[in-house]
Amino acid sequence: MTAFQEHMRRAGERALEALPVPLRPEIYVISFRIWRHDSLDWRHPYLAIGYNTESEVRRVLAAQGDTASDPGEVRWSYAYWPLDETAGIVGHGPEPADDPVGAALHLAEIKELGLWYEDFDGPGDDRADDDTTEEDDEEEQEARDDLLIAHFDDACVDLARHLHTSGKLTEVLGRAVPILPFDMYRAEELDRLAEEANPPEVIADYHSWARAQEG
Repeated sequence: MTAFQEHMRRAGERALEALPVPLRPEIYVISFRIWRHDSLDWRHPYLAIGYNTESEVRRVLAAQGDTASDPGEVRWSYAYWPLDETAGIVGHGPEPADDPVGAALHLAEIKELGLWYEDFDGPGDDRADDDTTEEDDEEEQEARDDLLIAHFDDACVDLARHLHTSGKLTEVLGRAVPILPFDMYRAEELDRLAEEANPPEVIADYHSWARAQEG
């Protein structure tokens, strides 16, 4: 286990412990929102940990009245979640004070793995005099970005699995609930991330709804 993975696990445990005690019986999902300090700068990602409750689902449906959406969509689509993420932000958060240790560990790890790159057209780019074309630079950056995305996805999935297998999730909530990682720019990855992050039986209801949407 790397230092960054260890940090993610400890931060995730603290986030669960910070969940409001009065709401814990109603929490049915833990949200893992994957985002970046700058929305398309894949070198600086962060994980915002939140939740949704049964009461919030009922509130949204009641507020919609006769035009209410599909209850399953309100329940499982992050578009309807309040995304109260005060429980924890891990990595390169919107504010420097969010998680400076995690940000530093992540940066050190991606540099050690050879995933870091300087801006291809900015200070630190030492290829100004080589024969690479702009198209070559774009292809190289896209390849690095794909690796950076996969690296952070893996760290988030590892954290979710740890919260399940360590028993921490059950300890805090009294039962297992789905942990659903999502990136608003990569909606096509939702089901894969859900499957990788959870035991099959825990996401059975989510899967039933997701498959129904495909039909």
